[in-house]
Amino acid sequence: MGERERRWITSIATSPITNRSLVAASDSFFYCTILPTAKTAVHPTNQPTSHKMKLPRVCTGIAIALVCTLGDCHPLERPISIINESGQRLELYWVGSNDEMVLQSPPNGMQKGQTLSLNSYVNHTFVLRELPSASGTCNEGTKYSSPSVSPVCKTRYITVNEHNDQVIHVKEDLQVEVEDSDTKAQTITSSIVSACRDKVKQRIIATDLNASEALDAFATCAQPLVARQIEESNKEIKAQADLRVELGEMWEEYTCSDYNLATTSPKSTYTWNYQGQDHTVGVLLDRDEAKIHYVKNFITPEECEAIEKAAAPKLHQATVADGSGGSHLQKSRKALQAGVRVPWEDEANGDPIAAVSRRLYTYINDATGYGIEEAGQEELMSIQYSGRGLNDTEPDRYMPHCDGQCDGLQFQDAGRVATMVMYCEAPEKGGATNFRNVGVHVVPEAGTAAFFSYLGSDGRTDNRLTEHSCCPVMEGDKKIAVQWLRLGVDAENPWDSFNTLNIKIGSEA
Repeated sequence: MGERERRWITSIATSPITNRSLVAASDSFFYCTILPTAKTAVHPTNQPTSHKMKLPRVCTGIAIALVCTLGDCHPLERPISIINESGQRLELYWVGSNDEMVLQSPPNGMQKGQTLSLNSYVNHTFVLRELPSASGTCNEGTKYSSPSVSPVCKTRYITVNEHNDQVIHVKEDLQVEVEDSDTKAQTITSSIVSACRDKVKQRIIATDLNASEALDAFATCAQPLVARQIEESNKEIKAQADLRVELGEMWEEYTCSDYNLATTSPKSTYTWNYQGQDHTVGVLLDRDEAKIHYVKNFITPEECEAIEKAAAPKLHQATVADGSGGSHLQKSRKALQAGVRVPWEDEANGDPIAAVSRRLYTYINDATGYGIEEAGQEELMSIQYSGRGLNDTEPDRYMPHCDGQCDGLQFQDAGRVATMVMYCEAPEKGGATNFRNVGVHVVPEAGTAAFFSYLGSDGRTDNRLTEHSCCPVMEGDKKIAVQWLRLGVDAENPWDSFNTLNIKIGSEA
């Protein structure tokens, strides 16, 4: 894959609402629609664009899997497909805010049977126009045939609705039929209701069912049909999740090797005030079960120095969970680390470690509503990665992993639910924090913090959305302070009274 394609993939995955696939495809290439950059695409009035370029087949999958299958596009953004089934060539225009007409179809028009896919927004309006044949006639050879001048070829307006998966079928005489998530659901529901209603009617006639028995019969009929639809939906969801992970692996390789790649543009920003000081927060992912933020000017040089000084005598090779309740050394994680106890007893005296710890607990509870308390929590972890040059074949890094449970299942008590990574020193090359499955890339900046949480309000963990890595540190040093936060621990049941499977030590048998 060439440099142009690699940078294009990177631009898709790092912009939350930038790119969408175009349906037209050949055996070797997909055409892809490149929409406005994240800075412009957030405005519902922005025009959809249809610049086309030939790129590897992976472009469509990455655009779909990393950009919008997570529901993280602009809330009014809607992908639409327009299928020309009218039997003639058509032109498609987007109608701008000042009634300007912006051509969306190819210069020679939409051919018979062609599908045009693009990204739009709710209430955007488009105009379809018939194009005359070489003889100057529209709908030549049909009952709708008309001259192109008097009367003119027909025009039809289309407005994007609020539903997902919109497919617009343009029929003869420019009649339009819209198929979307709502109509599909109605069709499925109607078919189930119709089939079961007929069966229940037959039983009423044959056995004289009363009302209660009729309802029971209807439920008995509908249950397996509904279950079948749910099963099909679950298969589709799993297929998309598998695709997202597969493409995330590819994205990881490209983004970690691009040392000039900036932090992902935030979906939104806001100001968080703590003790009279404003901190700019960038929201990179905002889902119920998974959030990723960066927070500017979160940790001071004095606080970093205090943490590193406390950690220095205890630095050792970092370990990872071994899958059986313990931990061990692993090549996937190459760094030095040491735990730092937070001296809460000195908080009132202005201890810098206690001060930054109180700040991070306050931020995390504000961002999540978890209500986490400091009693029983893990120590702060000081972690250091060292760069030894671009030719290092085994650089310090941390391969993709989850900090806690990330299987989409019910949360296990005492497990981790949130992480705060505070950057004290940034390397010259490498060391970015990469969330490959959601296309988020955070470049270390001294003083900034990256926050992420991975537990939903329904008690289920995220399903690998916050899986992340530390890209290889090639030049310079990366020094961070990390706080992992748990739910279900307290002074009587501290974090280290559980093994790495979150099972209480002594109760494993």
